[in-house]
Amino acid sequence: MLRFVAGAMLALALAGCGQQMAVEDSASGGASMERQAPVAAPAPAPPVEAESAPAAAPGQQQPDGSTPAPAPALYLAYSYGMGLEIPSQRLSAVMDAHVQACQGAGPRLCQLIGSNKSGDPDSYMEGYVSLRAEPQWLRTFMSGMSAQVDAAGGRIVQQTTNTEDLTRQIVDTEARLRALTALRDRLQELLRSRPGRLSDLLEVERELARVQGEIDAIQSNLAVMRTRVAMSELTINYRSAPRPVGSDTFEPLRRAFADFLGVIVGGFAAIIYLIAGAIPIVVIAAPLLWLALRWRRRRGGRFFGPRAAPPEPES
Repeated sequence: MLRFVAGAMLALALAGCGQQMAVEDSASGGASMERQAPVAAPAPAPPVEAESAPAAAPGQQQPDGSTPAPAPALYLAYSYGMGLEIPSQRLSAVMDAHVQACQGAGPRLCQLIGSNKSGDPDSYMEGYVSLRAEPQWLRTFMSGMSAQVDAAGGRIVQQTTNTEDLTRQIVDTEARLRALTALRDRLQELLRSRPGRLSDLLEVERELARVQGEIDAIQSNLAVMRTRVAMSELTINYRSAPRPVGSDTFEPLRRAFADFLGVIVGGFAAIIYLIAGAIPIVVIAAPLLWLALRWRRRRGGRFFGPRAAPPEPES
């Protein structure tokens, strides 16, 4: 009996100790979990419109503690123009050097749109070169042009810069492209998952073809605008420096002497043309005039004859 009572008391003591240890473990575990739990981040501030937000330096926070929204991308297409005045004997060499520099850079950096030159190296020459190039390469090319023109004895007489903002067009076109792409995907899914009457399927296919055509046209237009932004245009106009006396100064006098005999022959030819044109008139008009004069003489000098006298009154 004593053994039974002693065993029961020992079992109760062990159970109480286990419960106390479990409570302590749970309390310590909860405390550790509280210590390990991360602090909740504050809710992000609402985005600020790019037009109304003031410009801030990178990494600088605004007064409310939020970082500024990134500025919207700008799509600008640049076009440049230059006018060069170079001696006529060296103009062709300078122009050919510019064309070769563009062609040597390759189509990825420079594309030749067109070129033309005309004139006489001994008197007057003019021409132009139009190209499209990558902006960084074009800036390097234009910066070295001044020294090249000075070495040829010429000068830069004109420089122009034009900028076209394509941001709105590109953003609107991209939005329309996304909408049409989503519509095309829905039409394709409708065509696959919902079989119906043949007329309905044909109508969906026609609409799908129309949407795909618009997508292709918009993608082509978007590619053109992006190319204009990615590559700038440059047009160079060349002209030779004016010369007081050249090989063509006396050209009008030389042409006049060369055409002297031709002018005389041309005058005789004009007289012959007049005579040839007057012969039919004389052949037809002369007999008619002679007959009219003869008929007039027979009628007593009147074309319509003497007027008849009025009848005398009866007495």
